[in-house]
Parts: sequence; C-alpha cells; structure tokens
Amino acid sequence: MLTRSIKPLRVWGKPMIYRSLFFIAICAVYLGLASAAFAGAWTQKKGGYYFKVGTGYLNSTIDIDADGKQIQKANMGELRDLNYSAYLEYGLLDRLTLVSSVPYKQLKDTRTLRDLNEVITGTALERRWGFGDMEMRLRWLLANRPVVASIAVGGKIPLWYEEDPNTRVPLSSKKVDADIRLLLGQSLYPAPIYVTGEVGYRIRGGDVSNEGFYALEVGITVDRFLFKGYLSGIRTFGTCNPVGEVELIGDQSILKLSPGVIYRLTDWLELSADMIRIASGCNTTAGNTFLFGIAFKR
Repeated sequence: MLTRSIKPLRVWGKPMIYRSLFFIAICAVYLGLASAAFAGAWTQKKGGYYFKVGTGYLNSTIDIDADGKQIQKANMGELRDLNYSAYLEYGLLDRLTLVSSVPYKQLKDTRTLRDLNEVITGTALERRWGFGDMEMRLRWLLANRPVVASIAVGGKIPLWYEEDPNTRVPLSSKKVDADIRLLLGQSLYPAPIYVTGEVGYRIRGGDVSNEGFYALEVGITVDRFLFKGYLSGIRTFGTCNPVGEVELIGDQSILKLSPGVIYRLTDWLELSADMIRIASGCNTTAGNTFLFGIAFKR
C-alpha cells in the first residue's frame, strides 16, 4: 500500500533551542530553591515550590461535531497526541505564587486516501513536534477564612516557532491569550477531604472567540494515597458552526471528566496517574487521555 508522508516543518532553530534551555534552566533553579504544596486556590509559602513533570497520551478516531454528536474523523482519520509537560508553582511571597507550565507535543495525523469510486489508494501521514503555548500567571491569596479564596491573572504565550497555516495538527494558535480566574477551596479537616474549584474568563487572540471556563475538584486522602475526581469545562462565547472538518483549534466547547490518584513516596516526592475523558462538547476531538507524572515539592 502506498504511504504518503508529509514531512514536518523545522520547528526550532538555534534561537528556539536557546529560549527552551533558558526556561528549563529557570525551572531547575526554582526547584533547587527552598512549604507545603497544594494546588487549586491555595498559594505556596514564600520560597516553597511544587514542580511536576509528566507525560500524556491520546489516540482518537472520533470527533464531536457542531451539534455535539460523535462522528468518525474525516477520511477515517486517526489522531495521536503524545505530549510531555513541566508545571511549576513557586512562592514569591506567602500570598503570591507564580504558576507556569510548558508542553512539548508530538502529533501524528493519519488519513485513508480513496479515489472517486471509494477504492482505498493509500494513506496520508502528517507528523509535527515542538513546544506548545507557555502558560504563566500570578495567583494572589485574598482570604483563608472561612474558605480559601484566590484570584489569578495570566495567559498563554506562544513559543515562537514557524508554523504551517495548512497543517491538520497545529501546535498552537500562535496568538497571545489572557485570562482571569477566581479560585475557592476548602479543607474539611478533620475529615481527610478537600474541595477546590475555579471560574474564569479568557480573551482569545486572533479570530477565535473569547470563552469562559470552570473546574471543580474533590479529593480524599487514604494513608499515602490521594484519590481525586476532577471536572472542567470550556464554553465558547462564539458559535459552534458546522465545519467541513473538526479542527484542533477554533471555537469549541468542551466538558472533561478526570479521575486520578496520587501516591506520596516521601514528604517531597509524589507519583500520579490520571485519565481525562472528553465527555461532551462541540467541534472538538473525543477520546481518553492517559497521564502519568512525578512531582517534587517543598
């Protein structure tokens, strides 16, 4: 069978390598600095950090169209997304935490080619790899009684690589986004349970409509294990118009459900496993993403 391979663009030259190494070096310095880590509405103590590296894997042949129905990807397509990420929280002050994350993606899109008589003539393959958007924000603690309340301001910053406007698997929108979010959290001590959530608004760059987002997480600790359930959603303020083919970037609404578990090896080292299921939405890829990570904290 004929296989047609579309070669990826060269996504990083020396300047891109230097910028990437510079960011990784910053993460390493933060990790070496000096307390407890808690995600959600909580902030890090001054000099404290939470640093996590992880990997995720998605393999999907299904899209969700503009009407919210699951459909086969165009041309019997198959999308594979293998990604790596670095996530950092660092306490600049007791009430002010820097939050940053960077993904590195390996995307693969496979299509079945057919002639006018619907006879299979071969496959089309496109691969892309490189850094996605870097997220950075500042989280400010507003109150810690009766509930923990924080506000965070930041956004997404493209890492400047060349991009093919005709690619089926873009690494980024190549636009700067800005967002603001309110976070609330509560520990139900002495019960080993916590609840945290957020609501926010994102201003999208380019032609993509602005969107609202929300999340809710509940966790319970059993010995060295933390079991958690996570729900998150994005709602576009635009319209999920019918399109000839669902794309990875555009006006989308997404609802995700994510069970997960964290195992505490030591007071400063954790392992985690999560599954993210896209439960519903419009103009988005469907499927399950499996994630594994290791976190360091002080």
